[in-house]
Amino acid sequence: MNYAALHHGGWLEYREALPDGRLRIRLRCAREDVRRVCLLHQGIYEEERFRRIFEETPMALAARDRLHDWFQADYLPKDPRQCYYFRIEDGENTVYLDQDGVKTEQEIALPLSLQPFPYAYVYPPRPLAPWARGGVGYQIFPDRFRRVGEAARGIQPWEGQRYDQRSFFGGNLRGIIESIPYLKELGIELVYLTPIFLSDTAHRYNTFDYYQVDPMLGTADDLKELSQKLHAAGIRLILDGVFNHCGLRFAPFVDAKRRGQDSEYYDWFLFDEKAQNGYRSFAYARYMPKLNLENPEAQAYFLQVARYWIRQADIDGWRLDVSPEVWPDFWRQFRKAIRQEKPDAVMIAECWDESREWVSGRDMFDGTMHYVLSRAIWRFFALGQMTLDDFDAAVNHAQMIYPSYLNDAQWTFLSSHDTCRFLSRANGDGRAQRLAAFFQMTAPGVPIVYYGDELGMTGGDDPECRRPMAWEKAEGNALLNYYQKLIALRRSLPVLRTGAFRTHLCGADGLYAYLREEGKSAALCVLCTGSERGERNLPLPEAMQKAKTLHEHMQGVDIEATGGAVSLQLAPGGCWVFTAL
Repeated sequence: MNYAALHHGGWLEYREALPDGRLRIRLRCAREDVRRVCLLHQGIYEEERFRRIFEETPMALAARDRLHDWFQADYLPKDPRQCYYFRIEDGENTVYLDQDGVKTEQEIALPLSLQPFPYAYVYPPRPLAPWARGGVGYQIFPDRFRRVGEAARGIQPWEGQRYDQRSFFGGNLRGIIESIPYLKELGIELVYLTPIFLSDTAHRYNTFDYYQVDPMLGTADDLKELSQKLHAAGIRLILDGVFNHCGLRFAPFVDAKRRGQDSEYYDWFLFDEKAQNGYRSFAYARYMPKLNLENPEAQAYFLQVARYWIRQADIDGWRLDVSPEVWPDFWRQFRKAIRQEKPDAVMIAECWDESREWVSGRDMFDGTMHYVLSRAIWRFFALGQMTLDDFDAAVNHAQMIYPSYLNDAQWTFLSSHDTCRFLSRANGDGRAQRLAAFFQMTAPGVPIVYYGDELGMTGGDDPECRRPMAWEKAEGNALLNYYQKLIALRRSLPVLRTGAFRTHLCGADGLYAYLREEGKSAALCVLCTGSERGERNLPLPEAMQKAKTLHEHMQGVDIEATGGAVSLQLAPGGCWVFTAL
């Protein structure tokens, strides 16, 4: 047994209190190294604990990544103040893991030798708003989405070819308002707008005035109307908050730059003689001076901004730019501020990497832009850089890096305003995009469609990925119909929104199957990622073994199950979703 791989951390993804009062405990082991794991648990103050009498709950294999297996157990404690340790067997040896480390049976029997993991604070986090879990979102880059009204002087024609940050196409809020029927027909439940406040760039990540909608986009009244009409259509609205840095014409920065240390705003920024421009900035972009949100006055100002737009436009939350580079306590205050204004408001981190430090669901972010999972999707479906086994391992890893109740709130992308569009990344392979979209819409998280991906838009890295919306492609578009079908399916099966994920099959022929399961509901999602054709019997998971008939949702037909299996006609790009009748 690989003792060095045995690991349990007393926080976040390793243990959590579930909404129904149960506890969920996880243990990590080396891949395929352990046969059985048992959780031994007892109340901290129970007499049985001191007599070394612990209740036992077997742990089941929950996930498997490239290096590790994850075992998991759920149980309902008599007292929420718990302690626990693990018994681990590999078929030849039995060891125990407590907070001191790995111990043999002889060692753990010695006086004072057993030191269970304490878990005294087991209260579940406040439940996340149902609308923020598992719904389908749509990302809009406002300047490039839709223009209503006369184009101002100097605006590019919609078919223009200059996509740099100083080239404007004149997309506006009224254009988004007029597109609400399109979004509703697509099945969208959440719209995320990249920045809309006063700036001199098309991307508007260099904000000049956080209290003014950029006149090129419209007015505060337009934003309010957009919010109202989206809500009437059953769609939530998320704005992009850029609080890591500002623009050169942000009034406090202008004053601080001009007056130096005599300015009351001097400490709102990070002036540094050693820095390239005499002040720190986002990356090395001179036009984006970095804010110092450790400063109390700066904190108060931006917390008021966060409150203001919830009050004025009834927005439903914020996506926060460059979140890992901001003073952490600001985010804790930010969460309190927006929840005071709107109890179900959400905050989503822009973090390109593993985000445990920021995403706990308790005191900072509700979710993150899940680029950890997106990179696996790109490498497997678009670039062919991973085997199916490696992809499945990456998906399982992505499920294990956060507490399970937060997986439903992670935003998943095929493309974004910061990345190459998926279809271009896949070298124009439409089948690859269909497979990736199927996975995105049937996997955990909040799938976000980047505007135009549903129409088959292409574009390389920034700024090519920010081309104007190709509205001329919307009529009779087969890919758009496919997205509508997938989104409707996700919305019709709640288990696809919030069910647990478990790998069912990784076939050598490229057949990939995974189970989404919640309570008594289960959906088996299957996709053919290989090139083989022919008939294949797919064994059904235990949750469906007794079913004699399955409903296949992609084709809308009922299929007979025989001997605990279902027969599939394999074809490259084939996709199925089965539920038991």
